[in-house]
Amino acid sequence: MMMPTYIRLLMGKRAMRWFCAFVLWAIAGTAQAGFPVRITDGEGRTVELAKQPQRIVVLGPALYAYMLVDLGAASRVVGMTQSSDNPIEVQSALPLGQSLAPDLERIVKLQPDLVLGGTESVHKQLAALSIVAYAGGRSGAGMQGSQDVFALLRTVGQLVDGDTRSAERLIEQTRAEMAAIESKLHGSSRSRVAVLYAGPRGNLFAAGAETPEDELVERCAAKNVFGHLRHHKPVSVEELLRQQPDVILIDQNQLPLLTAQTVLQSVPAVRSRRVFGINAAVHGSSRLGLALRSYAQHIHPSAFPP
Repeated sequence: MMMPTYIRLLMGKRAMRWFCAFVLWAIAGTAQAGFPVRITDGEGRTVELAKQPQRIVVLGPALYAYMLVDLGAASRVVGMTQSSDNPIEVQSALPLGQSLAPDLERIVKLQPDLVLGGTESVHKQLAALSIVAYAGGRSGAGMQGSQDVFALLRTVGQLVDGDTRSAERLIEQTRAEMAAIESKLHGSSRSRVAVLYAGPRGNLFAAGAETPEDELVERCAAKNVFGHLRHHKPVSVEELLRQQPDVILIDQNQLPLLTAQTVLQSVPAVRSRRVFGINAAVHGSSRLGLALRSYAQHIHPSAFPP
């Protein structure tokens, strides 16, 4: 900070020392604004950070990584569990195994200031080692729509920055993106859509009501054929055949598990080749606008000409 010459001449040496000390204190105070931070996690436990975390570990799901990238904290991610859904901005972080069974020894060696995500059992082990960990939405039904996603984004912003200013800017931007997409779809025909996930044996799960996916379908002027279910529920092939969706959206990594089932050839979406792989990792992340655009382009391609 530069000081005008006339002020330096008017001030004595002692006053100058006091002035410089004040400036340094003010700068330090700004850098740590909002800390300590105290919040409540998904299990009702208090999570406290005394200062801004500089070494962050993400144990999945990938939505936490997307949030950190979009909040400008990607450089602070030092370790991550492995997933093909992880954003490229953090793929240089130390791999920590799978989300359900991360390498605890590697986590400890990284000396993280904050761990995001992970299971309750892992959190208990981390707590015994005095490592701060947070995971939201584990209790109950989890995130049910954009409002829950935005609430989690605010919490992550509070943890990594000490305030929610960056998170609020992202939320405002996302809402504007979603409103612009919805305006393009005004008057569109109401297609019947299924949002599915496939298990390793080909067993299917559908996104029902009270999920971010259901909200995205509704915002696309479409009907969720599994809207009569609540949350994410297993569904049979027979149930999918009964529902006869016009469009099927499924995680891009699981697409082959669905298209390989020849019994589904009578489903309109399969027959007309309107089964699409999507990046399901962004449904609950700070990239809801991107998720909505992906849904809209697949459901109403004529509204988004090349």
